[in-house]
Amino acid sequence: MKPSYFLASKYTEALINILTQKSKIDQLEKFLKAFQEISNIMEKDESYKDIIFNPLLPTDFVVKKLVDVSDFMDDIFVNFLKALVQKKRLNLIPLITELLYRENLELNKTIEVKLILAKKVSKKVLDEISRTIQKNTGKNIKLVVDYEEELIGGMQLYIGDNFFDYSIRGFLDNIQSAYAPAGGGEIFEG
Repeated sequence: MKPSYFLASKYTEALINILTQKSKIDQLEKFLKAFQEISNIMEKDESYKDIIFNPLLPTDFVVKKLVDVSDFMDDIFVNFLKALVQKKRLNLIPLITELLYRENLELNKTIEVKLILAKKVSKKVLDEISRTIQKNTGKNIKLVVDYEEELIGGMQLYIGDNFFDYSIRGFLDNIQSAYAPAGGGEIFEG
């Protein structure tokens, strides 16, 4: 069954509310790391998935397997996992992990910026880019850098849902689409 974003957001919201009520919201990062560990092993280990998704195994056994992988012991965490197992919602864990990650960024007044460059640059250049974005957004920056030679030069930025293309490839693509003939024929007539 395909995981539902709506359901995952409701479970995440419930967890955040419980953490807030119990004055444990400052431990959100620990919860996030625990969910990331579980999510990673679910993605990589099919035999582990077979165990935790087996409907014949007792709830407490599955919860123990999840807690063992997460290496995190907290009553709220254990009870939350137990609810996911009982409701057969373990498939939501990757989405819950992503939503907790976003919530943690928001709590820390941080935004994740994905920076794609054509080639490696110095730390000084990366710091300058980060400072410029921080100055313009007013938030802390978590910079994730990736490299794609196809950009030729320049950079591409993903800031939240916004995409900015300052690459040579992007510039050339824009020229091509602006001057490409519609339906064939010559670009220049005359």
